[in-house]
Amino acid sequence: MWQIQRAGVVISIHLKSKAAQEFLGPIVDGLHATQVSSVRDIQLVVDGEAGDWTLTDHEDNFERKLKLDGDLIYHFTDRIVFHVANNAKDVHCIHAAAVAYKDGVIVVPAHSGAGKSTFTTWLVANGFDYITDELILIDKDLKIDGIGRPIQIKANGIEAITPLLTNNNYARGNMANAVPVACLGGKIVEPGSNRLAAFVFPRFERDSGFSFAQLSSAEAGLNLMNNHVNARNLEDHGFRAMMGLIRTTPRHSLKYGGFADLPNDFAQQLKALCTDT
Repeated sequence: MWQIQRAGVVISIHLKSKAAQEFLGPIVDGLHATQVSSVRDIQLVVDGEAGDWTLTDHEDNFERKLKLDGDLIYHFTDRIVFHVANNAKDVHCIHAAAVAYKDGVIVVPAHSGAGKSTFTTWLVANGFDYITDELILIDKDLKIDGIGRPIQIKANGIEAITPLLTNNNYARGNMANAVPVACLGGKIVEPGSNRLAAFVFPRFERDSGFSFAQLSSAEAGLNLMNNHVNARNLEDHGFRAMMGLIRTTPRHSLKYGGFADLPNDFAQQLKALCTDT
């Protein structure tokens, strides 16, 4: 049995079969879960074996039969993200990726399809530590936490990141390919006391070239609130707190048409944002 605790939300997990334990155990460990001897109510159960998985979410009366390993990881971690975002009340849940360099964190908010996860693979391959590609949590002390699942790359996007991979030990799926950060030479970190260094709002547009520009606080605030997924649980929908954060944090827009568009010194430019005091 495992438990994941985030922002007062407790999710219990039972990897029922030996195959599920062997396959998902390292992933659950990467989510900073803890093993427990027993739990009162089991939410997520995974049973079966490769090619014949069953994922059950008892809280939502959800059950799915899955053949591909990548699809199991996608749906399993998606349920965890959903429960945290749906129930967290004392933190701001943002649909965003996050990476760290030294003591600074770069947060990458974006809607699905904007190139967030693909850009995250590039960041990890260029020396950033991985926090999440999907959901960050910002508490009242501005500490950042994340759901550190394998990076989810859509089937039609795997070719773009292939040059970054140090090995091909990722899980294939129809919904998404689950790419462990080890395939990119990176590692998952628990950010702890790391400080928020910058917001980068990405937009992938094929053949668009490269643009990296400062954003006004108004434009950045609007983009951030558009990716705030638990605003309904917070006083004034979290608006004042997020606008205060935006005003005091460097904020940039990024537009690119592919990794070849990113300048050779771009990783160093972003690392400098993390080390500026």
